[in-house]
Amino acid sequence: MLSRLPILLFFLTLLCLPFTGQAFVPQIEFNEQGRIVTVSWPTSEARNGLHYFVNTNSFPFNSRDIDRIVANSFRAWDEVDAADLSFALGGVGNFRKSSTDRNNVITYDPSGVQIGAPAGSGVIAITTINWDEQGRVTDADITFNGRDFNFSVTEAFPGPGPVDLQDVMTHEIGHLIGLDHTPLVGPTRIRPTMNPFASQEDPGVARTLEPDDAAGATLLYPGSRANQLGSITGQVTDRNGNPSFGVHVVAYDAVTGDFVVSALSGAAGDRKGRDGDGRYEITGLPPGAYRVGIHPIQGAVSENNIGGIFSRLRTGFADEYYNNVDRLDIAQTVSVESGRITGPIDFVLGLTVPGFPQLTNLQLPVSTPDTQGPYPVRLSISDEGSVVSAVLRYRVSGSGFVDVALRNEAGNAYSGEIPGVPAGARVEYQIIARDDEGNETVFPPDAANLLTFDVIALTGEPVVYVVQSGSNVLSVLDSGNGREVARLETGDTPHDAVTTPDQETIFIANTGFGNQTSRTVTAISTSTHEAVATINVGFGPLDLVMSRSGDLVYVTNSDARSLSIIDVDELRETKRVNLSGLIDGPFGIALSPDGSTVYVTDIGADQVFVVDPVAGTVTARIDVLPSPRSLVVSPDGSTLYVSGFDGGIGIVDLNRQREVERITTPSGVFRVKLSPDGRTLYATDQDGGNLLVIDTVNRRLERTVKVLPTGANSRGLTVSENGSRVYVTNASSNDLVVFDTKSFTVIDTYKLGEAPRAILIRSRSFQPTISQSTISLSDFDTDGVVGFTDFLLFAQAFGITSGESGFDARFDLDGNGSVDFPDFLLFAQAFGQMVLN
Repeated sequence: MLSRLPILLFFLTLLCLPFTGQAFVPQIEFNEQGRIVTVSWPTSEARNGLHYFVNTNSFPFNSRDIDRIVANSFRAWDEVDAADLSFALGGVGNFRKSSTDRNNVITYDPSGVQIGAPAGSGVIAITTINWDEQGRVTDADITFNGRDFNFSVTEAFPGPGPVDLQDVMTHEIGHLIGLDHTPLVGPTRIRPTMNPFASQEDPGVARTLEPDDAAGATLLYPGSRANQLGSITGQVTDRNGNPSFGVHVVAYDAVTGDFVVSALSGAAGDRKGRDGDGRYEITGLPPGAYRVGIHPIQGAVSENNIGGIFSRLRTGFADEYYNNVDRLDIAQTVSVESGRITGPIDFVLGLTVPGFPQLTNLQLPVSTPDTQGPYPVRLSISDEGSVVSAVLRYRVSGSGFVDVALRNEAGNAYSGEIPGVPAGARVEYQIIARDDEGNETVFPPDAANLLTFDVIALTGEPVVYVVQSGSNVLSVLDSGNGREVARLETGDTPHDAVTTPDQETIFIANTGFGNQTSRTVTAISTSTHEAVATINVGFGPLDLVMSRSGDLVYVTNSDARSLSIIDVDELRETKRVNLSGLIDGPFGIALSPDGSTVYVTDIGADQVFVVDPVAGTVTARIDVLPSPRSLVVSPDGSTLYVSGFDGGIGIVDLNRQREVERITTPSGVFRVKLSPDGRTLYATDQDGGNLLVIDTVNRRLERTVKVLPTGANSRGLTVSENGSRVYVTNASSNDLVVFDTKSFTVIDTYKLGEAPRAILIRSRSFQPTISQSTISLSDFDTDGVVGFTDFLLFAQAFGITSGESGFDARFDLDGNGSVDFPDFLLFAQAFGQMVLN
């Protein structure tokens, strides 16, 4: 007997999913006897080619476009190297959807009758799959909803708005081969094709598959190359040992922190389902190091987006990472080898191990250029009884271990410090807590896998900072050796960033994701790499601008129709200006040179709002080109340049408060920046992947420069202080490209993480480093650290010259015959540093 499984794909017009991770899910169903089966095509059919038939005439597009899109969409799945899966065109004609003809038909429904969903339901396409009692697919038909949606068939990525037909086609073919929706997904540029929502912000991104999609195809139809991949397996239970069903288990790249592939507990092994043993298997992993975490499936995407057996999933627990920690970056690494299964990597819901001290809320040092220190360690330690000791044990560059007692600040809060160390040193450490019953928690438990951070020895200037929107980090690049030397955590889905005039503090807008947007700005010290503040603002903070004096940061709250003002010294929002007349935004932002006027874009009304930030009022609205995105003001404050998301650059005379000219561009423009003298305007052509060079004097496009031959989606843009360099990020191809502004030749390229956006430059030197010999000489009491006792000894000798009573050459650090102010400066630099053996 045949069973029918209709799979509905709901597409939303907004990005509406929180980033937690992703998981491919095979279609696992109950057959009519109640037995659990995995729905897939017979192996031989998949290997020899699944035939499909296209009703080209039903589509209101040129048949050549339909042929290209269908062929490209099937090719995306056909090219999964490790899967034994192929497709063949069976014919083109007036084929109709049928559950019994064993033809896999692709058709377009302009009436909505075949779709069967009411108008406005959000159903863009539906794949109807028929399978037998063994779960073997016999027929699958794909129908597109032409009643409710307008589709784009352009070969180039369309701009925001339309539904990309190839996006949807590629997704539906994933259903056709037996894949369900992914339960939770990330930003559009890294989310898998099998997510349940289409993107109208970035149409075209689902045409290609992510590793998670490929892993799903490989699981269902493993080919000979599947043995080159590895797996992670394990079990998820609660504290009582009961299996937990439907827990989302994610494998993350141990180096980048990006998710790779994941699975659901209870979907592997011989005992699947809610009454099974809670086993999971993450397959299709390239050999390498991973970290593994578990997350509940809840929020904007829930079990309602997954079919089959996946209902009443286990939720209500905190995110957790292996082995029993609450942060990804400190999770234990798991090694995966070709053709091997790694495990068991088991999880017990809940971080607490009964009877033992629990370490949570860890705030740990990150790799830093700061040699002065100290490097603070802060955490919470709780226990059913009482904590009797807490120790921070560390060593520097392989030297002997040193123990430092952690101070109990208040309640469960503890802190300790590691003294400063020279550039190039690596610090390894662990935390040991013991309770009154002798139970001891050591973290990390493995002495061969200690926590670490590096004191960075920079090899060149400037230092480049790049916001990684898809990875939730700020990357730190050493331009001397071209390497990424640190990754600093930000908030959720960061986009724009600014730095203070002294280049000491970076402010990053954490925009968030869809309808669960963020409302924070992260402030990070460039000297120490410490996150010095997380500042609450309005929902969806997007673009930022710094006042020329460096005392205020202005933030557009794109989901709150408001403007936040942050006091740089106090590191808090001091004022919020409501912009209730806005239709969509505000997005871009610029500030007059004297700081008296703020300009923001309303991308829905095609206007620039002129705002008095002191009075908190809108003083004017300027009509500009369609979909205004970003802004920049000329150095003299007379002209405003506005980028058009749909194309073009508008020029606004601020004295007359009206647009006076438009410069035509090849396609949509994202970011605009001026050279220091204001004579050249640079812009990123996001659709064409170009850097545009505009002569502002003659108001003409002078040059179009490709941002790498394979570069895609050029977004971020900045200009060096002296105007000699332009930096551009490609958000889709994950590049940073540095151009010389005279020749526009490429000077440097960097391959980055996921979706790089804003770029910042620190051209100013960091604090001078102190030599190890000076540190050693300043350790007058020889206890291994230049501390307060050394200061008291130095103070007693201060002011004494050679030949005078009491002169001690040990304190004459510069050897000039007197213990004087230059010696004090040397001692001050060495203070807090540790002597290395």
